[in-house]
Amino acid sequence: MISLLIISFGRYQEVLETFACVNKYHGKKIELLFLDNNPARELETALSSIVENNSSILFSYFHTGENLGVAEGRNFLIEKAQGDILITLDDDIEIEDIILLIQKVTDYMANNAKVGALAFNIKNYFTRKALSHEIPHGNKKLDFSQNLLTYYFIGAGHAIRKEVYQKAGFYPKDLGLYGGEERDLSFRILEAGYQILYASDIVIYHKVSPNGRMMRKKENFFRYRNQLIVLNRYMPMRYRLTSNCVWSIFYLVKMNGEILDIVKVLSEIFSLKRKVVSDKTIRYIKFVDGRLYY
Repeated sequence: MISLLIISFGRYQEVLETFACVNKYHGKKIELLFLDNNPARELETALSSIVENNSSILFSYFHTGENLGVAEGRNFLIEKAQGDILITLDDDIEIEDIILLIQKVTDYMANNAKVGALAFNIKNYFTRKALSHEIPHGNKKLDFSQNLLTYYFIGAGHAIRKEVYQKAGFYPKDLGLYGGEERDLSFRILEAGYQILYASDIVIYHKVSPNGRMMRKKENFFRYRNQLIVLNRYMPMRYRLTSNCVWSIFYLVKMNGEILDIVKVLSEIFSLKRKVVSDKTIRYIKFVDGRLYY
């Protein structure tokens, strides 16, 4: 079975539109699991009414009364999911053909035993062009009109085998409400012996809605902090040193960060428990032309 996982906070209209795309599915039964991170159960009735007459979709709505954030929210749904393949989607995306998307995910997983995760081709909803920051590879000059092996996936759209979560673990719990959780899990997926495949023909369109997001300054801090936590947790020393320098300068100059923030983050990573990846994983990242020094 295929399981679709969606979590939402602060995006009422957007998630209704996403559900309308999903509701076009018909065929072999799939399950749709939704976690409402809003304070009240304001989405339950509206979402249920969209899919209630679709016999191909087994819908489950969850509400804990608190905002679990991205990582904890996904973990909550992963534990509930019954499928062999779990497709995670953002709540503000458009899918042109959900039937075709699910069929392609199923086929890729069936025909590529070493692939543990699929990274989708995420494009801007308004321009229909690629979103640079959502290309799942550090080298943006590669040909992303073709399939290629990569070393991480993007949260807005991806598929992961249930067995991969069981072997590699779930999303990390120490990164806060936002940022870096996909990179953290990606390292562990590679370390567990799986590959990550970028599927150019599995396309979704991301609205990148400002609703439900942090203030930009806070978001920039967590991007910087969590990037360094993840890299310092898994990368060998030589790559940690260069990453700390490059990202700290970038945060200070390009993101208008503060020196005190940098000191705070560097102090935090100094006492971080390390889980340095194997030489095999480093060789894989090199093989797929991945970025190592920052």
